[in-house]
Amino acid sequence: MAKIEIEIDGKLVNARAGEMLIAVTDRESISVPRFCYHKKLSISANCRMCLVDVEGAPKPQPACSTPIADGMKIHTQNEKAKASQKAVMEFLLINHPLDCPICDQGGECELQDVAMDYGSDVSRFTEGKRIVADSDIGALIQTDMTRCIHCTRCVRFGAEIAGIMEMGGTGRGEDMKIEPFLTEGIQSELSGNMIDVCPVGALTSKPFRYELRSWQMNSMSNIARHDLVGSNIYTQTYKGKVKRIVARDNDDTNETWISDRDRFSYEGLAHENRLLAPQIKVEGEWKEVEWNVALDFATRGLGNSVLNNHQSDQLGALASNTATLEEFHLLQKILRELGSENIDHRLNVKNLNSPIALDSNVKLVNLENMDHALIIGSYTRLEQPMVNHRLRKASLKGATVDVINAMEFDFNYSINSENIIAPNKVVATLAGVLKVVLESKQQELPDYLTSVKTDDVITELAEKLLAEGQSVIVLGEHVINNDSAASIANLITNIAKQTKSSTLNLSASGNSMAANLSGFVPGKGGLDVNAMLESELKAYILLDVYPHYDFHHSIKAIDALNKDGAFIISLNSFKDKDVANYSDVMLPISCFYETSGSHVNIEGEIQSFTASVSAPSDTKPAWKVLKVLADLLELPGFHYADSAQVTSEITHQSHKSHVHDENIDLTTKQGIQIIWQKSPYAVDALSRHAISLQATKIGQMNSASMNKATAKKLEMTQGDEYLGVPAIISETVANNCVFVNANRSTQAGGQS
Repeated sequence: MAKIEIEIDGKLVNARAGEMLIAVTDRESISVPRFCYHKKLSISANCRMCLVDVEGAPKPQPACSTPIADGMKIHTQNEKAKASQKAVMEFLLINHPLDCPICDQGGECELQDVAMDYGSDVSRFTEGKRIVADSDIGALIQTDMTRCIHCTRCVRFGAEIAGIMEMGGTGRGEDMKIEPFLTEGIQSELSGNMIDVCPVGALTSKPFRYELRSWQMNSMSNIARHDLVGSNIYTQTYKGKVKRIVARDNDDTNETWISDRDRFSYEGLAHENRLLAPQIKVEGEWKEVEWNVALDFATRGLGNSVLNNHQSDQLGALASNTATLEEFHLLQKILRELGSENIDHRLNVKNLNSPIALDSNVKLVNLENMDHALIIGSYTRLEQPMVNHRLRKASLKGATVDVINAMEFDFNYSINSENIIAPNKVVATLAGVLKVVLESKQQELPDYLTSVKTDDVITELAEKLLAEGQSVIVLGEHVINNDSAASIANLITNIAKQTKSSTLNLSASGNSMAANLSGFVPGKGGLDVNAMLESELKAYILLDVYPHYDFHHSIKAIDALNKDGAFIISLNSFKDKDVANYSDVMLPISCFYETSGSHVNIEGEIQSFTASVSAPSDTKPAWKVLKVLADLLELPGFHYADSAQVTSEITHQSHKSHVHDENIDLTTKQGIQIIWQKSPYAVDALSRHAISLQATKIGQMNSASMNKATAKKLEMTQGDEYLGVPAIISETVANNCVFVNANRSTQAGGQS
């Protein structure tokens, strides 16, 4: 847009022709009141609070919807503008309740702030105020709709950002009210952002209700660690307790939005199930002890089991993929200083002999500029909400999206083609796509593609990737335990290379990028997690591991860890009966927001954070526990004063990436395939202990979905228990496939 010059309040300002006046005033730090306007939402111009005087216009104009033209002269502070703004404020306050002292929005209410400048201390309204009955819209958002000023931000957020039209306006005039369309309330995975965009106290946080005022809390920058994005947040605290999480603007990462999982998981910090004191097992009984006693017991146990006998190869370390970069680094460093390469974080992967190897080479912000996306094995909307948000923006701009999944999902944007394919047929489908691509480019086919069959669907998928414009291929978590996972990843790499497409690997979530960066995988001669459990090692150090949720096959893992003779040190933030059964020492460690550290997102960006609150009781940050453990073991090189020194050490080291097998094997396993996926609110210990999240419809996802033909083979009927969860018979699932979404401890995991 062409640069032009306009005058605002007597000051010459440069602007772009066609941009809205309110964007210019914001950029120039000129105060213009508003309620309905939000920089990330469409313009509705329905509150009229931003009226300004534009010379030549017969009446005041709304700044939010007035486009800039060359030579305009605008007055935001003259009598005409002020009178208009005060009239609008008086009208808004006619029906607004005078309940600021009991309103949760008090102290951070936009209506309060604007009323101080534009309101009157005397009301001319003598009629009765309207009252709007509240709706229960779920476990996360509290409604007080009598306070609503009809700005429609929540309505526009649902339609434009969340992609689900859940709220709307009904009635006219004084009878108009904003309410949900459906009786089950708000179901979006981004619903908590409605709380942030609401300018008044109509929509507030239900878990935070009547807790505190905004001015009583300290606010600290932090990073959400539940997925591969690492959304930027503020942790708001009071007297050493996390009381609320809100979004922090970062257009390159999460814009101004966060997922409900990021917003409400903090509740788990105060759960009664926290592990708060060191414990050692003496003659089969647990005994609470001081830290020095527990650490001495741990080091002596390691010495007696492996170190004194020079059997360090009988020691293994396993860690949750939600550990910090620094914790991964210190634990692998301890193991390697002791002489062991038995290190792994990939607890939920069935076959580690040929793991997925696929680079992510696209920036999050660039996803929304794609012309085409091919999503393979992922329900991005619930599994990676902020990645999905970017893909939705691309779709709204005209991008086409194709999907290859084992089950139909409710994406919140239009899908060009949703291909529901059994897991064992995905590799053949992608091989067909590669064959069409190579043939269209008149390139010689490798031997493994000569007998591959193609059809119209495969041809269309290939043509979309070959078309002009930018494409991205997204690989999701559902493929992790596919028998052909490595071949699928290699085919995607080849297709992307031939079509000049970007790739995005969402197959490993949490802080897995940090684990790989720190080298928390087996070194030369080391055992991976599955090999460790099969070889019956004599000692383990486990970092925040919860076997019922973390392992591919939980029962086998628990049985292996419970074998007699193994000495096990467990660092955990929550109590767990299985951990208590197999452990010899339990050391309580800090959870999210209670420790400093770093998260590495899908772009490879290291985002560091400090502790927002101190850990409760005798709980300690895991990096400090590992440092002291290393000191007691008399290992060199662990003289760190803070976690930042650990981070600095990591960034100055380079861990060689493992050479992976680039072969492609198109042979597939027959029979019924199982895709085991944790509920989106059961991905880590903190979210599992967040009561409000678990009360939502998403938090209660717990089912094994299969079609009629598969159910018949398994002799299952609707509601029968399959692998510990109730069966649902649905034709949305591919044949010979069971899709399990579990929010409770699993009886078996992965793919059979």
